[in-house]
Amino acid sequence: MDRLVAVHGIGLVDPATPIVHADDPGLLRGDGAFEAWLLAGGEPVLLPAHLNRMSRSALSLALPLPELDVLRTFVLDVAAAWPRDVEAVQRLVCTRGRAGTGRPTIFTTVEPVPPWTSVNRKHGLRLVTGTVGFPVRERAKASWLLGGVKSLSYAVHAASQRWAASRGAQEMLWLSSDGYALECPSFNLVWIRSSTMFTVPGWSGIIAGTTSGALIGQAAALGLGTDEALVTPDELVHADGVWLTGSLSGILAATEIDGRPLTRSPLLGEARRLIGYPET
Repeated sequence: MDRLVAVHGIGLVDPATPIVHADDPGLLRGDGAFEAWLLAGGEPVLLPAHLNRMSRSALSLALPLPELDVLRTFVLDVAAAWPRDVEAVQRLVCTRGRAGTGRPTIFTTVEPVPPWTSVNRKHGLRLVTGTVGFPVRERAKASWLLGGVKSLSYAVHAASQRWAASRGAQEMLWLSSDGYALECPSFNLVWIRSSTMFTVPGWSGIIAGTTSGALIGQAAALGLGTDEALVTPDELVHADGVWLTGSLSGILAATEIDGRPLTRSPLLGEARRLIGYPET
């Protein structure tokens, strides 16, 4: 099985069936929200956290959605049709819908995890830094910038990743204009220093990570405390470990920033196990 596609209210459809209509500006203009999670052994990983984040994104976008229980049943029914022995990624996409209807278009897709996922789990990612163009404390004052919203507007994310690839890296680490590390286009930032696991404060406008949240919840099992802080690339170079967390890959090691090597934490494998992701 290569791919499953289902539309809410219709059920499974041919993957080649067009989902976006000419009068559905939501997806064409990036006016919507999405979530993606791992299917491991046929089970969605951290599904409640993803649906809750979808609800928060929809609220920020003034996007009407069905009740979360309805969405949960919808995605679970589709996940159940996928082979349990094939690791997969499931996406839930909600657009504003066809013009004039006031009803969102909602669909889900399931497809195998891409091969680069296991490569990144094994080898980690090289990072380059790039600015987002505003000070860290300013984004929270501008709700129209959609800080913390997992929206469909990903052109800047893709451009950032292309720029990173052109410089021999796999991801860009976005920096505020005053020099603080925020997040990557596809990952949240976690680092370890002096027996404490740190994350970037949510008020900075980053997307609240479901995987990083689960990881923070298991920090005590790793013998670590937890805290939030602003951090610079120079400080990350001296950390005891720098991790990138994402729903598909789980936890990845960041191996260098702008060509400077980073310390590899020996806790990585155990951290993956604790939150239900493959250790390699």
